[in-house]
Amino acid sequence: MLKPNPNWILDWRIGINPAREGSVGGQLLRVLSAFWEAERLSEKSVTTQRRYSGGLHALGGYLVEKAVSEEDLGLTTEELLREHLGPDEAPLIYQDDETWQGELDTVGRKLHRYLFGWQ
Repeated sequence: MLKPNPNWILDWRIGINPAREGSVGGQLLRVLSAFWEAERLSEKSVTTQRRYSGGLHALGGYLVEKAVSEEDLGLTTEELLREHLGPDEAPLIYQDDETWQGELDTVGRKLHRYLFGWQ
């Protein structure tokens, strides 16, 4: 299954703060699932679904990792999204792979627009 699913929460667990990881992971899963439905991604080509699935999965893992970091420990899930997701690009996750990072940036821009409008 390509669309966001509960197994993603398990993938994102790091083991540093299981309660926070599960809480943020669950909230992210709801946000990403709502985005998937709003964009009607299940109706798109398998290639497009894979691109979005990979980008959303990577972004979720990154945000869960940030959620347990010392600097972001007190942020809500919405604040994490606002802090790490910009209108022009996603966080630098694939620093050694420009193609993958470009895909992630595309997904990040659309997710940002979905969540926060054209701010």
